[in-house]
Amino acid sequence: MPKIAIVAGEPSGDLIASQIMADLKKFNKNIEFVGVGGPKMQQQGLISFFDYSILSIMGIIDVLKNLKTLYLSRKRLISFLINEKPNIFIGIDAPDFNFQIENKLKKSGTRVFHLISPSVWAWRKNRIYYIKKVMHHLFCVFPHEPAIYKKINHSASYVGHTLATKIPLKPNVEKSRSLLKINSKRKIIGLLPGSRSHEIHYLLDLMLNSAELICKKIDCVFLISASNKTNYEKIKNLLAKYKIPNIRIIIGHSHDLINSSDMLICASGTVTLEVALFKKPMIITYKSSWIEFQLYKMVRLIKFVGLPNILLNKSIVPEFLQDNLSAEILANKTLEIINDKKYLSSIRAEFTLLHKSLKRETSKLIYQKLKPYLI
Repeated sequence: MPKIAIVAGEPSGDLIASQIMADLKKFNKNIEFVGVGGPKMQQQGLISFFDYSILSIMGIIDVLKNLKTLYLSRKRLISFLINEKPNIFIGIDAPDFNFQIENKLKKSGTRVFHLISPSVWAWRKNRIYYIKKVMHHLFCVFPHEPAIYKKINHSASYVGHTLATKIPLKPNVEKSRSLLKINSKRKIIGLLPGSRSHEIHYLLDLMLNSAELICKKIDCVFLISASNKTNYEKIKNLLAKYKIPNIRIIIGHSHDLINSSDMLICASGTVTLEVALFKKPMIITYKSSWIEFQLYKMVRLIKFVGLPNILLNKSIVPEFLQDNLSAEILANKTLEIINDKKYLSSIRAEFTLLHKSLKRETSKLIYQKLKPYLI
């Protein structure tokens, strides 16, 4: 029986990996999966070697606090995977964690693949040489990326983005609202503070404060995303400080939350691409400690942080970072966007073109590369 080792961290990686796993089983129903992943990957048959939430740590300070746990977890995982003797290893994103595993497994004789290139075009560009060293092939999810690796003669291919396949070109809004039991003619505003504790720490108060200001101006409903029960409790406890009459915390169902919303305020990250694929207007936010932001500015190569702006190579979605981010700014910009019909129409058109550019038979393209090693 062919065996694939696969490792993903955080909800976005879990979602992408689970879809790949489900599709690969259609091509070869006998594939066995081992490694680390979340609930969606476990639904596809993975028994996770440890709780994948440890890989969701973000920010230099939090990483340093958990360095020993991360090191020991990875060391134990490498020993486990080498002992399992998989035909193939696939690292899903999480480069700082996965690359060390890939390096060891490649040396042990395992064929190593990685899905989702680090943003070498945005920061830390010299990583491309280490990437070439630790893996045999890189699956790129954005069309401009293979050319970067071609320059150093590294094997890479564009396979499209699994989210562009999963999310329909014309999403059914009423279906999502029915599933979430939303029956309102009021404006619906989604709040996506992120799944990592680092993001929630820096962004949740700001988002809730802005919601309090917005509901004083318009009659609206707020939906706030919680990726798990732990985050649900954090959000619930913080909500007690605010006077927001119509707000619901929704655990999971992030795609239905996005699809149900008229407008979203988001943490920077993969979720901004998901919002774009649902053709929704948004504001992108980013905040961290002062020292982390200074380090980020030093290594940053491009002017945008949000994936929609990066991929379209223009400022189509407003971004508010660090000291330029406040509850008042978020509230005012939300009210401005939600009433701008011309802007809302242009956003839908731009995001439809983006969706089409990222839509490929991703799993089929990946399987074609893996197939020779699944014997």
